Amino acid sequence: MIENSMQDAIAIQNLKNDIALLRQHIWPPQMLESVEGLPIYYGLVSEVERYYQQWQPLIERAQILFQPFMEDEILDAIHLPSHLNLPLFFFHVDRIRINKTRAKESKTFRGVASLQEKCGHFEMDQVLAMQAWLNSDDTAALVAHREFIDLRTYVFQHRQSEYTRTRFYMNGIILSVEPDFKLVDARDKPRKQRNDSYSDPIANNGVWKVFGKYC
Repeated sequence: MIENSMQDAIAIQNLKNDIALLRQHIWPPQMLESVEGLPIYYGLVSEVERYYQQWQPLIERAQILFQPFMEDEILDAIHLPSHLNLPLFFFHVDRIRINKTRAKESKTFRGVASLQEKCGHFEMDQVLAMQAWLNSDDTAALVAHREFIDLRTYVFQHRQSEYTRTRFYMNGIILSVEPDFKLVDARDKPRKQRNDSYSDPIANNGVWKVFGKYC
């Protein structure tokens, strides 16, 4: 079992190295149209197919390495781990919509020291307030929120009733588009963040807001 795990780890690292090498040579795709300021590239079927063929062996290696335990399942390429840094390919695309969404990163902590290690400096009165909260109950914890603007793309493929929502900024996406392809860029209208169930932070260092909760 240990030997198999080591072999898998080596195979994954070799795959990552090969992906990085190919990205150095053919990324971004020069022959495709792009969305200004974003790693979104699109073109007609023949253009994208030629580009995809260069990535296909690496995508298939990744699918084998991360294949689910059920042998009759085939892992969809768009669900491969993002840390591999493979571009995402979508075919027969009618329309995409690019949205900015107000979002937040959330982390839960059981100690003030670990929170400061991840979230940075807080004033001493806030440190004492966080420690007092943790001391108030055995189930007390701290939850830290960091707000940010999240970019997402909604991909609508030909004759499919469901769209695919994906984060694309790290890996980039390639679209094989239909003749009547439409690109809706809504970056200038960020969608509202959903109501937060937390209010009245115990601490705030300008980046992270910290709230008390019971687990």
